[in-house]
Order: sequence, then structure tokens, then C-alpha cells
Amino acid sequence: MVDLIAAVLGRPNALDAEVNALTAHALLTAPPTALIDPARAAAAARLQDFRNPMWIATLAVQIVALAWFWSTGRSAHLRDLLRARMRSEFWVRFCFGAALALIDRAASFIPQAIQYRFMKLMDLNELLFRTWLGHWIAGTIVIMIVVGLTAAIVLGLADRTHQWYVYTIAGVLAFTLLVAYVTPVLITPLTGSLVPFHPSAASQRPIAQIEQRTQSAIPIVVEQVSNRTRSGRAYVLGWGGTQRMVISDTLVAGSTPAEMQFFVARSLVWMRANLGLQTALVQAAFIVVGAALSVLIADRIGFRRDDDPVSRLALLGAVIGCVYAVALPFYNGYARRADIVVESAAVGVTADPVAAIRSEVRAADQDLDEICPKRVTYWYLSERAPVDQRIANLQNRPDECATRRR
Repeated sequence: MVDLIAAVLGRPNALDAEVNALTAHALLTAPPTALIDPARAAAAARLQDFRNPMWIATLAVQIVALAWFWSTGRSAHLRDLLRARMRSEFWVRFCFGAALALIDRAASFIPQAIQYRFMKLMDLNELLFRTWLGHWIAGTIVIMIVVGLTAAIVLGLADRTHQWYVYTIAGVLAFTLLVAYVTPVLITPLTGSLVPFHPSAASQRPIAQIEQRTQSAIPIVVEQVSNRTRSGRAYVLGWGGTQRMVISDTLVAGSTPAEMQFFVARSLVWMRANLGLQTALVQAAFIVVGAALSVLIADRIGFRRDDDPVSRLALLGAVIGCVYAVALPFYNGYARRADIVVESAAVGVTADPVAAIRSEVRAADQDLDEICPKRVTYWYLSERAPVDQRIANLQNRPDECATRRR
């Protein structure tokens, strides 16, 4: 682990030293505005002022592109072109779905590239543009394959049975649970560099005591992210027997032993509550309900003369984007509530709120988290509770920002 920490560029840095210097009394009593570096707080506000309109623009261009593609008849033209060249209806539907995914991704490329550039200027992203572009292309190919298969399979089921929606719901549930289950052991090792975590001598015994108190243990791996960012993160992947705690090398390099113990406790609480499975089920439920509402809405929009279920997939994609915009705040609300409950329980395990608050301050400084996010940020871009809410909860005081969002 010493070699790993030595290889991390930029951590620990001056901000880490500043956070380490905060006294226990200040962490337990001072508001976040007094704990978080003022310059970083101002930069966080500027970042959110940029991200909010860019997020709206990205979603809007995707919806408009798919709606335009259907309304101009280009969707039907592409369908006819594919049918003229392919004998198999399965492959026609697969290629049509993949093409829609490509159109959707291409429409969002410019705002996403602008966001990448801005994040690099804010020193939150160390990737070269060619590396970022490679990741974008790889992600686009994966999305095209998934959307193509989904279109071909669902439309094929609709041809064969009136109960196609039952099989579709079962398939979505099974696929979501399967992906969540295999991600730690199959997907993440292919897309990132993971090494086993070896705690320092100062942390070994406390971590063992935390495992004894919770009567549970979880494999811990370190994700090497220092080549692309200085930010740190700790989270749990998988559910059931595949669960892993993943902690970034930047966080290992910049955190105190007490903070590391808090991260372990938080992961064990998450695992003990089986929140990995619960979250996967909630995500699947949102997908199923959102898709059902989208189909219901799309069916009430008049058919063009050249329409059929294949060509109307473009219209359905645009409607799904609108439904997503409505449903996302509800999912984020669920995620934020789970976040607060897990952190409170983790402090109950460690009996060390100081370390928990220090970790929140450090994350806010390093990641440029806004103390009191605006409504758009809170509803759409925040799966974790805002900094003020988390620190207020740990300090056992009212959340002053909550009243501003009402």
C-alpha cells in the first residue's frame, strides 16, 4: 500500500493538510461555510452554474433529435432502407435500435465534450481528450448493442404473444439484477484497475473491531483513478456474495486512518442492510414504470401514414427522455435518504462523528461539492445528500439549506 500511495499524483495536497488541521471542536460545532475552503466553495458554485444548463441542454438535444427524426419521416425511411437490405426482421430491428442510440449519443456529443473541457479546466479531470474520446466511443458502442438487442427482443415478443409486457418486465428485472451482481467480478475489472486493499498498521485492528461489531466483513479493493482525477470516492458494488467495497487510491492517499475506518463502517452498514439488492430492484422498477408510461403516452400521439412499431421507436425514445426528466428527482430522493441513513448508522458503529465530518469536508473541498445546491442540482444531479445536510445530520443540528429549497 505504501508503493500505491507513493504513486498517487497530487494527494495528499494542500487541501488535505488544511482539512487535517481542523480541530475536533470546529468539526462538531462550526457550519460548513466555516469548515470548507472559501475559494473552493466559490468554485463549486461556479461549477454548478455551468453544469445545470449543460445537463438541461444535453437532455433537450437528445429528445429533440429523436422527435425530429420521427416527425420528418426519416425514421420510416431508415426502416425501409434496412428492410430492403436485410431479410431477417430481427436484424432490421437490431440495427434500427442501434442507429437510434447512435443518433441520441451524437446529439449529446457537443455538450458532453464542453462539460469534459470545463471539468478539465476546473482541475477535476486529468484525462487527455483522446482518452476521453476513446471512452465516449466505447460507451456509445455498448449502448448501441444494448438498445439494438432490446428493440429486437421486445418487438419480437410483441409479435408472438399478447403477454409480451410480462416477459419484458421479467427480463428487465433479471437483466438489472444480473448486471448489478456481476459488475464487481466481471465488468469493473475489465474497465478499471483494481488491487487488494492492505490497511496500514494503525487501521488493521480498528477495522477488525468494526467488522466484529457489525458481524460482517466485505472484500476491499483499491481503484486506481489518480491518472484521471484527484478526487476520491468510496462505494459498494454488487449484491449478495459479489459485494465489494471499492475505494479510490486518491482517497487512500489523502484520508486519515479514522476516516478510512468510517468508510469501512459505511460499507458494512450498506452490505448488512442489503442495499445493493434493494437499489438494483428500485432501478429496475423505475425502468419498468418509466417505459410503461412512455409507451402509454406514445400510443396517444397520432400515427404517421408511414408509421409502424419499428419507425415509432424514435418517438418512443423521445418520450422516454421526457419521462426520465420527471422520474429522476424521485429516484435521487430515494438515494439521498439511503445515504443519510447509512452514514448515521456508520457513525453509530465507529462512535467517531469527527472522522465522518472530516471526510465530508475533505470530499467537498476536493470534488467541488456545493454546500447549498440549487433546486435543479438537488433534484437532478444529486444522488447523495448535499454537504450541508450531511454535516448538519452528523452535528445533530437543523439543515439550514433545506428551508431555502422550499
